[in-house]
Amino acid sequence: MAKSLLHPYIPNSAPEIKREIMRHIGIESIEELYVDLPQKFRLRGRLNLPSPMSEQEVRRHVENLLSENKTFWDMPTFLGAGCWPHYVPAVVEAIVQRTELLTSYTPYQAEISQGMLQALFEYQSMVCEIAGMDVANCSMYDWASALGEAVRMAARLTHRTRAIVPRIIHPERALTLQTYVEPIGLRVESIDYNLETGQLDMEDLKARISEDTGSSLLALIPSHLAY
Repeated sequence: MAKSLLHPYIPNSAPEIKREIMRHIGIESIEELYVDLPQKFRLRGRLNLPSPMSEQEVRRHVENLLSENKTFWDMPTFLGAGCWPHYVPAVVEAIVQRTELLTSYTPYQAEISQGMLQALFEYQSMVCEIAGMDVANCSMYDWASALGEAVRMAARLTHRTRAIVPRIIHPERALTLQTYVEPIGLRVESIDYNLETGQLDMEDLKARISEDTGSSLLALIPSHLAY
């Protein structure tokens, strides 16, 4: 076996290793691996490619190509389905890569999670202050499951059996919501919207309100249509 490698990224490039591999699989040359490939499809000679560039040259070249594009920061976007511009401060990426924040699971070992628990408490306190509530939950798994938890909580508090959501809710969140409320017998109804403006049909909303509705009403800003 060779003590040094000839190629920095391919460990089997040393001649001694190649010979041992070919002997083991029973061939005399690399060409024997391609005997089933017709000659007319085989490449003869070198590819007509430009000479390699240094890292700085590659970076400059790629940046020049990218500068010809337009991003969502340069123009309005109406893709919808959650694809709208999100400004994420630079510090967020550094913080979320910390091991205690990589998942949304509860920090069970309180003695080693004091900082995390304090951050959650401060967040809950701020939400309560802003919303004027006595208590607030935090550390939900995702948007869809948080929606399901909120609707079930509203149903428990109001003792009503119907919830109203916009028809323009994300389809996957609507399915998750249905999974949450079906076991407790809660019915979810959808409000229509104006096809031209994307606004909710208020007349449809008024028609659906009754004694057993209003356990919860979901409002989306922006909506699934990106309005």
